[in-house]
Amino acid sequence: MNVLEKYSVNCGVKISRPAVASSYFPLLDEKYIILDGRNKYKTNVYDLFPDVLAYLQKSFDDQGIKIYAFNDKTEDITMGTQPFINLTKKQEAYLIKNSLLVLSGDNLTAYHAAALGVPCVALYSAYPAACTAPLWGDVHTSIESDWLGNLPAYGVEENPKAINFIHPERIANAVLQKLDLDNSIDIETIYIGDHYPIKVVEVIPDFVAAPDFLKGRAINLRADYHYHEERVVHWLQGRTVNLLVDEPINLNLLKYFQKNIVQLTVNINESFSEQYLNDVTATGVPLEIFCENTEQLSSYRFKFFDFDIEESMFKSKNDLDKSINKFNKNTYFLSGKILISEGKKYSCLEAKKQKNVLTGEPEIVYDTKDFWKELDHYRLFNNI
Repeated sequence: MNVLEKYSVNCGVKISRPAVASSYFPLLDEKYIILDGRNKYKTNVYDLFPDVLAYLQKSFDDQGIKIYAFNDKTEDITMGTQPFINLTKKQEAYLIKNSLLVLSGDNLTAYHAAALGVPCVALYSAYPAACTAPLWGDVHTSIESDWLGNLPAYGVEENPKAINFIHPERIANAVLQKLDLDNSIDIETIYIGDHYPIKVVEVIPDFVAAPDFLKGRAINLRADYHYHEERVVHWLQGRTVNLLVDEPINLNLLKYFQKNIVQLTVNINESFSEQYLNDVTATGVPLEIFCENTEQLSSYRFKFFDFDIEESMFKSKNDLDKSINKFNKNTYFLSGKILISEGKKYSCLEAKKQKNVLTGEPEIVYDTKDFWKELDHYRLFNNI
């Protein structure tokens, strides 16, 4: 039952179309859509809108259509949009009333659009669309997550978020269809890694950058890819770092930069001793240990009995599960990670090895062991 129907039954009143009050707001553009991903439930906040907008951008540029976005704070601004922060609801209603379309989560903006007769594409995950979608009007399109066979979260925290299972091309095609634009996005997403929506910066300490480069930013420092103590020290200054290592490093370094290191992540092997791990713990640096060599996991857990040793954080091609049936030599990928080495940006370690710098465009999958290790950070798709 829709929540509005329940209110109707409980209150003994009929459902009628609401009247939406609006307040004039000066408009710079004649043709625009509204993007509003806000939601009181984190489980219903879609993190892949940048991918959706990337598919829409060319069609919108050809038609002179702009993208206005409602945001609560500057940190939520989506690149490529004209943000509006902390407007009144009446001002938002005025912008909605004059827009071509609304793209939103399950929120008040979707209700305003339905009441005002504005075409709307809305995403549902925390609750099924049948429970919370607007009941009035015929220009509303609901897109639900499939929850991978599970039940909706009903607002409860979930990891990974089921709403991110909705493929970006599905949303983009719904928008294009609503706007009667002939272009369609002829791709099929076959896999979205759990960490793909989380934009991660990783640095290999094989170069020295300007002091203000990434200053104040949180980064993964991949000393397991290349260890050079002086350059590790350089990258620890003025930055917040998750330091990844596969060999013991200077304990004095850990003590001195204890406030800058949010975590020391150790890929355990024979070069580590129990005494060394105890000394690391004594520095106050949070310690996480994993074992890449699955065959040695049990023996390391026995050897280092007092420490929690997790399974490998790396993935393999087999983790594609059923999606492997759709994988082929022409499968493309996008990465949620930026790897910086020698001052150049790459999508992954394998791209660095093959000297293919990051362009922002999709890349053909590198079918190697090192590529698949970072599967959690990729979105894979095929052209159809």
